[in-house]
Amino acid sequence: MAADYMKQILSAVVYCHSNNIVHRDLKPENLLFDSDKKNANLKVIDFGTSRKIDKSKKMTKLLGTPYYIAPEVLNKSYDEKCDVWSCGIILFISLCGYPPFSGRNEDEILKKVKIGKFKFDPEDWDHISNDAKQLIQKMLTYDPKKRITALQALNDQWVQKNAPSIPINQKSLQNLAGFYTRSKIKQAIMTFIASQMVSQNDKEELQKSFRSLDINGDGILSKDELVQGYFQVCGDKEKAIAQVEKILAEVDTNNSGKVDFTEFLMAAANKEQILSKIKMEQAFKIFDQDGNGTISKDELSNIMGNIEEGFWKEILEECDSNKDGVISQNEFIDLLIKKQIQVK
Repeated sequence: MAADYMKQILSAVVYCHSNNIVHRDLKPENLLFDSDKKNANLKVIDFGTSRKIDKSKKMTKLLGTPYYIAPEVLNKSYDEKCDVWSCGIILFISLCGYPPFSGRNEDEILKKVKIGKFKFDPEDWDHISNDAKQLIQKMLTYDPKKRITALQALNDQWVQKNAPSIPINQKSLQNLAGFYTRSKIKQAIMTFIASQMVSQNDKEELQKSFRSLDINGDGILSKDELVQGYFQVCGDKEKAIAQVEKILAEVDTNNSGKVDFTEFLMAAANKEQILSKIKMEQAFKIFDQDGNGTISKDELSNIMGNIEEGFWKEILEECDSNKDGVISQNEFIDLLIKKQIQVK
């Protein structure tokens, strides 16, 4: 169980670091299960202390929580590997029940952290595998230059061997393969509906499906990972490659060559549920903020971020059938349900 939780935490950290974000205050209080079910997904929360990573200079601001803070943070010269240290502390505590650096007060704790020396008490650690202890030592290496990265920790044999594998959900793969739209605005609206209006149970199942395909746990599905997933289902490598190339052409909205969870959620969710009349009407009401029965450029921008004039004109050309400069409920629904001609 500890390996599964650590895999989920590290997966989140790897995703953040790959997008040049450092959390800087990882601790159990900032980890949250998304439901009270036994197999609930673990989420990293509270990004109030996070910041963009600048590779050209070290961070200097002193912040964090005593038990989990890295020694280089106390020395006011650190980078994103401070998150790896915090994860190492979380793993240590999850396996033995207490932190490696403790004291009667905050000053005592911080003095021990600054020294950075810890040990595995035989009474509590003799039954713990050497692989687990070696991973902790790598994550709590004092010199951040020698400390492993979050990705290396995620790919460590202890994490990969002990975290349970998740069976691939064939229905999600079918939905993903069947997704087709060239419309940017339709993609954006379907992403909004999927992320905001899909039931919690369905979202949990999609998260499991995503994790089953995300072999290295970095929060992104590469072409190779998708091919492996489809190959397991169809048993034909060439067919799997062709299917994945089609998926990337349709689903990869930011042209990264990969599929992130937002894109996966949009494409793999059950279209009958997303595009039900009730869901589409509910979505329209959210966009129609003043309740006048139409969606304006400003209302769309308020929900989806700044909409440039050129893109707004494209939207109107696509769905404003009566040319009145706004989108009615019928035009909104027609946009989502109309079939598009595939050009082969």
